[in-house]
Amino acid sequence: MTEFSLKKVWIIAKREYLERVRTRSFLLSTFVTPVLMAAFLVLPTLISTSTARGIMRDSERPARVVIASDNRALAELASGELMRQHGTRYEPSVVSPTSPAEHARLEKMLDDGNLEGYVWLDAAAIASRQVVFTTRRMGDFILRGRLGDALSYALAAQRMVKQGSNAADVAAILQPVDLTAVRAGNTSVVYNEVRGAVVVFILMFVMLFSLLSYGVMVMRSVMEEKSSRITEVLMCAASAQELMAGKILGTGSVGLTQIGLWLAIAGFGASRSLYLRTAMTVLDVGPSLIIYFVVFYSLGYLLYSAVFAGVGAIFNSIDEAQQWNFVVILPLIAASAMILPVATSSDSLTSVAASLFPFCSPILMFERLAVHNPPLWQVALSLILLIATIGGAMIVSARIYRTGILMYGKRPTFRELSRWLRDA
Repeated sequence: MTEFSLKKVWIIAKREYLERVRTRSFLLSTFVTPVLMAAFLVLPTLISTSTARGIMRDSERPARVVIASDNRALAELASGELMRQHGTRYEPSVVSPTSPAEHARLEKMLDDGNLEGYVWLDAAAIASRQVVFTTRRMGDFILRGRLGDALSYALAAQRMVKQGSNAADVAAILQPVDLTAVRAGNTSVVYNEVRGAVVVFILMFVMLFSLLSYGVMVMRSVMEEKSSRITEVLMCAASAQELMAGKILGTGSVGLTQIGLWLAIAGFGASRSLYLRTAMTVLDVGPSLIIYFVVFYSLGYLLYSAVFAGVGAIFNSIDEAQQWNFVVILPLIAASAMILPVATSSDSLTSVAASLFPFCSPILMFERLAVHNPPLWQVALSLILLIATIGGAMIVSARIYRTGILMYGKRPTFRELSRWLRDA
């Protein structure tokens, strides 16, 4: 057996790296992807904000809402509370008493577009607390939520007044509480509920994008050299293990280069744009979070690229190998499905176990680090298990690669694969 040469690995990795970064697709994906990510992140926010503020309406007038009830005091309480709410503009009005003629008039105003909606608050609705809001904007959940809060406030306030409380006491008792979450053990760190979602979304996008491009790129490179018989020539100068290691490191360096360019673009934009600088501050994207991201991204790439390299050495055509792509990335799909449960309960047994599972830890352990400080032993154990799994995957893939890269013809059976692992 020849000695493993780092110099040969470096030469192969350098060749793979330069071949990838000089392509037009690398330049396009490097500079177009941030624009698409910004569009996907900013456009939904702009749309929801526009809807909330009434910008997407045909006119600039506030949203007109009518509260119709025989109980004028209750309707005026709800109307006043709705006007005090911040963030959106409303123009509530009260209709009292109610009648079939008033109901028909409100329906006509709604059909003509002169009204956003009306609440029919009759005695039966008050008694059952089942209120119907007729509106043209069924998708405006913000309006429905604020209107429901205003009606709940009015019903509670009127009941308290009937029981003998004065108006000042009622207002003080029903004053909303401003709750601020603070990270345990550090009262200066205020938890931002959007930070984990935004940061993990970006990680998921980068991880999946990298695996479906660079991981598959490793597999395609192996299969192209295998089908063109170039591998037979290369193996005269380097071993199969050196070839596989060079391909993985070279292609992985392309991914890290792309991420470095994205971070540089984000840093440049933050230095030039007050909006981006404020967003970075709100999300609390500090050096430690970026270091964790690079570490878990690199380890995740090494793990999955080793598996992809082994898959590429087994099959003879791209069509055959693509059938296993879903199997390879299935743990990442499972991890993406657990993002919300882990974010809401990061210390549960399921969250801890899933974040320690090596094929899911690049996503889930990073998420726990982004939204919550897990115990140090869990982070260390996750890294140890992940590195050990990478070592095992490298050994298994290298044995498959050593034999499979020179095998042509029919697809190997599981018995033949086991023999490759045993005899390599």
